[in-house]
Amino acid sequence: MPEWPGRSARDHAIRRYLDEHVDRTRGPGLTTPPALLLLGPHGSGKSSLLGSLEHWGQRLPLASVDLAAATAEGQSKSFFDALTELVFKLQEVKDDHPPLLFPSFSVLLMAVVTGVSTQSRERAVQEMRAAFEPDGQQEYAYEKVQPLIQGVAAAVGGVPAWATQVIPVIRGGQRIRASVEIRRRVAHAARDAGHPHAPMDFLVRVNRLFNGPSVQRDEAEALLMRAFLADLRAAYTDRRGRRRRTAHCLLLLDNADHEAGDRLLRLLLECRAGRDHADPLLVVAAARTRPETLARREEGTLSAVLDHRTGSWPDETVFRPVPLRGLSVGWLRNLNREEVLHHAGAVLKALPERSALPDSRDHAEWLGWVVYGATRGQPAATGLVLEALGRFPADTDWETRVRHCLALPDAVPGLDPGLSAAPHVLDRLLPHLESALWRALPSTAAALTPDQAEAAPGLLPSLAARNWYEAVATDVAQPVVRLLLLRLLDAAPGEPGADPWENACRILRAAARDERTRAYYDLAREDVDSAVDYLWRRFGTVSAEEWCADLSWLQRAPARWRGGLPEPARARYERLVGGAVGDEARQVITRLLVAGWITAHPRTDPCAELYEDPFGDPYAELYGDIAEDFRALRRLARDANDLFVFRERAKQYERKPW
Repeated sequence: MPEWPGRSARDHAIRRYLDEHVDRTRGPGLTTPPALLLLGPHGSGKSSLLGSLEHWGQRLPLASVDLAAATAEGQSKSFFDALTELVFKLQEVKDDHPPLLFPSFSVLLMAVVTGVSTQSRERAVQEMRAAFEPDGQQEYAYEKVQPLIQGVAAAVGGVPAWATQVIPVIRGGQRIRASVEIRRRVAHAARDAGHPHAPMDFLVRVNRLFNGPSVQRDEAEALLMRAFLADLRAAYTDRRGRRRRTAHCLLLLDNADHEAGDRLLRLLLECRAGRDHADPLLVVAAARTRPETLARREEGTLSAVLDHRTGSWPDETVFRPVPLRGLSVGWLRNLNREEVLHHAGAVLKALPERSALPDSRDHAEWLGWVVYGATRGQPAATGLVLEALGRFPADTDWETRVRHCLALPDAVPGLDPGLSAAPHVLDRLLPHLESALWRALPSTAAALTPDQAEAAPGLLPSLAARNWYEAVATDVAQPVVRLLLLRLLDAAPGEPGADPWENACRILRAAARDERTRAYYDLAREDVDSAVDYLWRRFGTVSAEEWCADLSWLQRAPARWRGGLPEPARARYERLVGGAVGDEARQVITRLLVAGWITAHPRTDPCAELYEDPFGDPYAELYGDIAEDFRALRRLARDANDLFVFRERAKQYERKPW
């Protein structure tokens, strides 16, 4: 199922931002466009967005590189691999733009792969000079660039066609007929890299740096980056470039938090920090975690505590990344309610003829509300859930579809695995986890926050598990992931008298430092009386606003799905309320707490953004009960402001939430 790359309001907003920077004004000047870093967890649509941008930017000089992809030899990409791949792709001929050539970069690239003496500098210079003679016959040690040349072996004659475009001075590719042209290119390469030494001596130095210890190789890679940018700058500022180059180059870097991507970003930003530097690269990099380059730029700035999630979205239709020392940082937000509603409507329209429809006058609005409550707009999960809902037999009612779409196939006897999105959502949002962490994760989902899970003694079995958990805590905290981990905890086998759900809640309750949090874990264990005790003692002693906030907060406690499916709302309500005991206030509070724990809440609820069971009451059957109980509390109140608060709360439940 798609994440709707390029078609959501979010992606349109990001593309509008890029539209502002993609074109350049003709003339001698060159203004450096932004380097944009997009952050987002697994399944946020990073790769699919970059794919849509690649399609959108086909008219431009463009290079797209996945920095997590392995080379042909199965090795991780190095900076050298990535930069050379970018150069190759930028040379693709475009109808509307003059071809880009990289003479200085090509000369340095040739220098680093040329075999020269490591014993005598004088001999090495002679060998380098011979390598650049038009009639020279030296063969190159291509095994040094196997990741670059994709499986081709050693000799010059075996260079593949695309590599001869990247390295036009290599024999077997494009011969340089005049030695004066060779010398001119070498001299320019030295100058462009910032080292105007004797040309051949300089190339020997580059060779030794690149093939030497890692510190020296870093310096050689910086020289390659400077030569690459100098070639681009020259292409845009010469007489032909000033006249004909009307658009910047688009660079798309996926998985930029990998080592090669982090190094590309760092060297690019270091070059851009130089005095009077300019280049035509519009960079869009995407990463799941914060690259080291970003972390270093955040140190000592207010951005160190800035939440890029809200900072880059002044509203949901405007994208304005946060500037940070040469880097522009944005967050890939989730789909909003309107976007999910739009896609829900498309699913309903695609149903077979005479299919069952939701039991609501506003079909799309209802389905969008239910799905958004489950996924909170997480792009991959939203797509997978909507796809699963559309796969059910045409005559299946929608309450059944909703109750089954995120059930665990192993926990529900007879459930067709193809009708549940649960395994696919977990695979997508929590990939590549260690088996030991998988066993520990479900218990952590019972915790109110990842920090509580990490701090509770005994919840995570070892220090190693805590370290693993810290690395995935952001992913685990997503509401749809928490929902599915809770289902795993609910279905987990346990020893007699040691139910995993009960055990996790007891550990977390014991670690809680305040009465309200202890009541939260009591309710998660279906100890309704203890949670009611807490609310009953506070009723009338604190303001109605504070009391209602406590009520909403407790109603976010996780709930069990006995038998692997959510219990029908009315049946669960009657089972838990039973014959409510105590005075009138306590009975009302019992009914109100249970009903609000089962149902999903209106958008105006003070805890609307917190986790809640999305499928406990899909048609909001209990809203009428909740409104009546808030009116009953109003009759028991004595403060004028409390009367107003309870009346307004009752009004929120007098209409359906969608």
